[in-house]
Amino acid sequence: MPSETPRLTVGEKVGYGLGDFASNMFWQMFSIYIAKFYTDVFLLSAAAMGTMMLVTRMADAVIDPLIGTIADRTNTRWGHFRPYLMWMAVPMAVTAVLAFTTPDFSPTGKVIYAYVTLSLMMVAYSAINIPYSALLGVLTPDSRDRTSASTYRFVLAFLPIFLIVYTAVPLATYFGGSENSPYGWRMTMTVYAAIAVVFFLMTFLFTKERVQPEPKEEGALREDLKDLLANRPWVILCIVGIAALTFSNIRGAVLVYYFDHVVPNGKSYFSQVMSTGAIAFILGVMVTSPLAKRFGKRRFYMVSMGVTAVITLGYYFVPPNNIPLVWAGHGLISFCAAPTAPLVWAMYADTADYSEWKSGRRATGLVFSAASFAQKFGWAIGGGGAGWLLAYFGYLPNVTLSPRTVQGIILMVSVIPAVAAVIAVVGLWFSELDEPLVQQIGADLAARRMKQPATVATVASAVLPTASAALAATTTVVSVGNPVTRVSVESAAWGGGRPPSGADAARFSQWVSRAVSSAPVLASSVTVTSEARDSLVDQFRATLASGVHGFCFSPYVAGQGPGTIVSAEQIAARLEIVRPYTQWIRTFSCTDGHEHTPRLARRLGMKTLVGAWLGTDRAINEREIEAAIAIARAGDADLLAIGNEVLLREELSEDELIGYLERVRAAVPDVPVGYVDAYYLFELHPRLTAACDVILTNCYPFWEGCPRPQALAYMQDMLCRTRAVAGGKRVIISETGWPHTGSAFHGAVPSPENALQYFVDTCAWGARDGIEIFYFAAFDEAWKVGAEGDVGAYWGLWDTDGRLKYE
Repeated sequence: MPSETPRLTVGEKVGYGLGDFASNMFWQMFSIYIAKFYTDVFLLSAAAMGTMMLVTRMADAVIDPLIGTIADRTNTRWGHFRPYLMWMAVPMAVTAVLAFTTPDFSPTGKVIYAYVTLSLMMVAYSAINIPYSALLGVLTPDSRDRTSASTYRFVLAFLPIFLIVYTAVPLATYFGGSENSPYGWRMTMTVYAAIAVVFFLMTFLFTKERVQPEPKEEGALREDLKDLLANRPWVILCIVGIAALTFSNIRGAVLVYYFDHVVPNGKSYFSQVMSTGAIAFILGVMVTSPLAKRFGKRRFYMVSMGVTAVITLGYYFVPPNNIPLVWAGHGLISFCAAPTAPLVWAMYADTADYSEWKSGRRATGLVFSAASFAQKFGWAIGGGGAGWLLAYFGYLPNVTLSPRTVQGIILMVSVIPAVAAVIAVVGLWFSELDEPLVQQIGADLAARRMKQPATVATVASAVLPTASAALAATTTVVSVGNPVTRVSVESAAWGGGRPPSGADAARFSQWVSRAVSSAPVLASSVTVTSEARDSLVDQFRATLASGVHGFCFSPYVAGQGPGTIVSAEQIAARLEIVRPYTQWIRTFSCTDGHEHTPRLARRLGMKTLVGAWLGTDRAINEREIEAAIAIARAGDADLLAIGNEVLLREELSEDELIGYLERVRAAVPDVPVGYVDAYYLFELHPRLTAACDVILTNCYPFWEGCPRPQALAYMQDMLCRTRAVAGGKRVIISETGWPHTGSAFHGAVPSPENALQYFVDTCAWGARDGIEIFYFAAFDEAWKVGAEGDVGAYWGLWDTDGRLKYE
């Protein structure tokens, strides 16, 4: 498998987040105060301000993609995107101060000045913020790590709200003598700009670009744009981004007017309410990463924004004089909307991966230019729409407002932004970029980026000089265009010989990983003659008739899956099908009817490896644990598996898992207790390995992209690594198998022939060397398509109707 990418440290995530702290020193001033500045300080009419907000953003449709493509083609010793944090920090600060400066010009001259300085400020913002945002896509190829970094980013991004809502007006008053002083607002922006420069430079120093796309060709802009427009998830995310930013910016721009003119004595509450909203937002962002891991970014975004839309609509009915309800409502909206911010940026990084996956070309900066454009265009619609709506409802600065204007402002903080939120939810509904596809894309790209030579050839003595006598070399030649690519895979003779240990084992394992990671290059189609297939089927029948050690057993039929209550009669019928061919079955759950399986298997003379399914729901875990203990006390469990790949899914901590193991062992001390997970997790968690009576390791060469001819050698390596850390304990391969239908995974190709050969080879090795193997699976399970893609439903030896597939 590909070597693991180093995880981002907390320090690097914080360092990355400081860049958005800096950006939001500007952006929060734009979002909260720029409309008020232009109408009440600069003294533009609301309509003129609204028109300017929109018109100045039209150029971004060209400028932002241009900046993105330039950044993609920037090559320095600091990377593609980091240098812009250093180069553009001061220009960003200068243009922001100019935008918050009120010159002593004629009315026409002031309008021209406002257009020019606002445009320059937004160009500078794009020139630093697009590369900064694109930096997220190259910090790491790991989608979950990017979501985590995005979470840090948005926690830090909202800290400036506290600074700005508490200090902007006081600073303007301090420097200028009143809250509408032009000099006061210019000096206030100068202070904020200086702080931002420092934090941009810190982000430059504390981050590193790890994903290195192929260098861009000079004439490739047209191809990049073509790829971008063909990137359907990106197009959808643009629409979603514009709608989401319209929601937040139209509401954000009007809140200051709402508290100034609608809420009684609202000015005295504004800072506190906005601060509460910021705290709620930060809390919402903090729960984003774990919830996104559980539900997926796309699904979680839709739920979060959908709930936000409902609550925002309800804000219309909140009496403005009910301060506690006004306060609580704003906080609740902020909390529910918070996850959408980091999620949308993380999804932009996923669309960059999608583009590279589809076309072989990566344009991270160009992809993130869309995010910047959506942000600014949403801000333009929010700010411009706010200006036009204020003008439509009759707003005039520094006067008492009419009831019609007050009603309009109420609509602008409730009903109108809620419509934009609904558009965002509906838009994302049409995106196919869900979590299973994102994970598949990440794995595919990781394999592609392994810089393997065109020809890989080794000899046993070169790979393991001290263990070469224990190795048997097998060579597979596959044709990939021209020339022929030759791969020599050394596999240890685990049965009679002594497996390599220590440094030799590590070197062998690393070499096998490098070899199979080049599977996309090695994969080729193989034509199997009818005679060869008939021979395989004969071997399969003979192998099955001679008996398999164990089957992974789920009794589901078509239309059923987790959550379905299965009957004892259905379980008994399924057990009768497999009983002639095995001594053992492995179950996965002890609830929803599955608790009957061990008892019924015992009646048929079979042994059971009883599994308790654990996850993030502690109540379900309790039911599973209690049921497992009851089954063991009844004498129906020969082995207990407490949890299946919980660490791989990051649903429980090691300490929680060990606690469950110890609890079950204390309750049923006569039944060996173990835990099921991928082989390498037992290397990473020695405390957990020590806590198990038996080590239950899942070994899937298919899911690591290993071509079928090398799969047995690769699985032997997996078992060797597990045994090396097991401390002499019993090691069982609790799952292995090969699908017969579906899409290839790197060099691992599903086909009936490959599935047959893998089954025959695996069972022969297990019988010869006394390896306990539970084959996955007895029956096809249609529900697994949603979890594993199109191969998920086709791992069984029998189909969903209980018919043997290879006859």
